[in-house]
Amino acid sequence: MFFSKSIKNNPKAYISLKSKGNPQKISQYNKAYSRIKSLNMLDEIKYREIHGNLNDLDYILHYLYYGVNDSLDTQQAYVCDVFNLEFYKNTYNSENPVIDYVLNGFDNNYCINILDNNYINTLEIHLFNQYFANERKKVEDIVSDSFYITDKRTLIPYIQREEPIVVDRIRVGVFTNDPFENLAPCPYIRLHALFSKLSESERYTFFMYGMDSFVMMDIDNILRSKLFDVVVVQRILPFLDVLREKCEKYDIKLIYETDDDLLGVEKNSPSYEYVTRVSKSINNFIDRADMITVSTPTLASKFDENKTEVIRNYYVDSVFDIKEDIKKDGKLKLGYYGTLTHSKDLFLIKNVILKLKEKYDFDFEVIGGFNESDNVDEDWFRSIELPPNNMNFEEFMPWLSKTVDWDIAVVPLEDSSFNQCKSELKFIELAVLAIPGVYSDMCVYNSIVEDGVNGFLASNEEEWVQKIEKLISDKHLRIKFRNNALNKVLSDYRLEDRVNQWDSILSKLR
Repeated sequence: MFFSKSIKNNPKAYISLKSKGNPQKISQYNKAYSRIKSLNMLDEIKYREIHGNLNDLDYILHYLYYGVNDSLDTQQAYVCDVFNLEFYKNTYNSENPVIDYVLNGFDNNYCINILDNNYINTLEIHLFNQYFANERKKVEDIVSDSFYITDKRTLIPYIQREEPIVVDRIRVGVFTNDPFENLAPCPYIRLHALFSKLSESERYTFFMYGMDSFVMMDIDNILRSKLFDVVVVQRILPFLDVLREKCEKYDIKLIYETDDDLLGVEKNSPSYEYVTRVSKSINNFIDRADMITVSTPTLASKFDENKTEVIRNYYVDSVFDIKEDIKKDGKLKLGYYGTLTHSKDLFLIKNVILKLKEKYDFDFEVIGGFNESDNVDEDWFRSIELPPNNMNFEEFMPWLSKTVDWDIAVVPLEDSSFNQCKSELKFIELAVLAIPGVYSDMCVYNSIVEDGVNGFLASNEEEWVQKIEKLISDKHLRIKFRNNALNKVLSDYRLEDRVNQWDSILSKLR
């Protein structure tokens, strides 16, 4: 169909002719045209670079009838940067994101990118300017009124601001190499539970950054001013050097937090290569840190004693409840649970289990412990399948509490320099789960387990057999161990005490 130049530059006339007088099509195309123009959604120069000579046709009209068929990657080159076409398509099942948004999405409060917090409130102002003006205002409002922030839609715009938001409290940036949307035990116990509780004092605002934030951040443009008073880094980050340099530039205090001797990780560990590659960055951060927090005295001995504080682990009462009593009937069961890297620990007691099975009728259940690559002969234990999302601490511990009905737990641990720095977390959890335990006689456990009082310690195969046998034979001893262990946990392993430690550390560093 031939159109004159005057018609090609007259949207209403062109749309009317292309729609062959269909009132519904005319209305839709006119609406889409005017809204795309008002929002300035298309970059005319970039559009013409891609499509070349438009034969005098208005570029928005050309897009409505021809450019809309471009691939999303091609469209993204000329569509306003803040409108993420792939995100919109996947989120709202839309094949034509731009058209869908201007005709329906805006009215339905659809978001235009993953960080959008409904920043667009009119179709009459340029999208880019409106988005950032409203984002800035909303972030300022949220930060001013909040004490614990985990939403990426606030975290990322804030860390990339050029100037801080002044608040009458200590601003703490917290960074861990785990996603905060799916918290593993380490960041949950060592950071989240403590800081979320401390935030209730309203003396702090905690900004909680995880791996799910890192992948969306422009790392080179973070911390362009003193946005935090203190930064807490847990274990390892992919941009540790950049973060350290920015904090030093703006006099932001640094805390390094760890529950493992990462620099002492053994060669057979899956983490060895990665840790070795970034060890210089870790060492530089530790050297410049104002404070180091660790989970045990043994781990503390690896660092400068003048700036290291032990913050022991504790019972996280928000995740799983105390079981009222130990198991009293049913078939005898022994059990073990741990992450999929503990085959060496379990093999320490294989002969122990086999010897006991010659004399007693019991099941030995294992949760985790072995990788598939270990090719373990399962004739001496019964494997319990891990649940989906088993690294999520908030989901795993309630599942564990419902799943295990053990009479006795075994906690073997290979005696290595790395393992000696581990914490007594298993003792805490087993006490809450109402399961008496037998533990490897190492500094990890012999500082808390009183042999024969709240558990047993074993240092060789003979002791493992003898002490497990005592618990098998004596239900009253199992009750005694559990009660004494629980009393120990409730008196010495309280979340409130650890919160107070952090309160003292942060208030002094400001």
